[in-house]
This record gives sequence, structure tokens and C-alpha cells, in this order.
Amino acid sequence: MKEIAYNCFEYQQTEGFELILGYIPGYDQEQLENEHQYDDIEKFNSLYSQIAEQIYSESDIFVTALINKSRVIYPGAPVVGEKVYVIKGTRNPQYTEDKEGYKNAVNRIAEVLATYLKQTTYSIVWRNERYEYFKKE
Repeated sequence: MKEIAYNCFEYQQTEGFELILGYIPGYDQEQLENEHQYDDIEKFNSLYSQIAEQIYSESDIFVTALINKSRVIYPGAPVVGEKVYVIKGTRNPQYTEDKEGYKNAVNRIAEVLATYLKQTTYSIVWRNERYEYFKKE
């Protein structure tokens, strides 16, 4: 078997985010237990993609994301937890040099998603990360 060579583009520091966003308006137990269109991750991914493309056309920054469904447990939360999506991403300096532009694009995507999904709150955690990007020669 022939070995494939990859070039490593190592970056000492870049920014990563984790967005936690509910997708069911309000905290009504009955509503949380019923089926919701965004219980289907493919539908949510499609919504995210449309919004990310819109922000990309405005800013020339595409926010690539890893999206997972989860539940959040907190005081006053429904017994089974609030249904949320956890959206993670890391700025790849190879494609997006503008740190502030990236942060603004992430914030804009979060705002548009929250508004569309009728959410009153969401959270974003920002982290400085060591990033290594590998590309096949």
C-alpha cells in the first residue's frame, strides 16, 4: 500500500466556539415532549446551511460547523432537559484570516438562528485553540 503524504499547516492559536441553542420556543413540558420539525437533525442542518450561506454571501466568511443534538439540564428546566443543538466550529486560518470577521459571522448566525427559532436566550463559549490542518499533497 502506498503511503499518502500530507502537509501540516500548523497554527499556534486560533479561535473556536461552541453555541448552545434550543429549538423549541418556551419551556412548556407538553411542547417539549411532542414531535418538533427540528427533532430531525437533517432539517436543522439544512436550516443552518441556509443561514450560513446567507452570512457567507454578506461577509465572505463561511462558518463550518459540527452539529449535535443534546439536552441541557438546569434549575427550572423540564425534567428531561431542554432540547438543544450544540454547534461547534474552529476558524481555519488557511481559509479565514480575519479573526473579528469570523467572530462577527458566528455571532450573526447565532442571532439569526435564535430569532428564526423564537429563542429568548442562547450561549456561545469562545476558546483559544491550537489548530493543526492537514492537506494531502
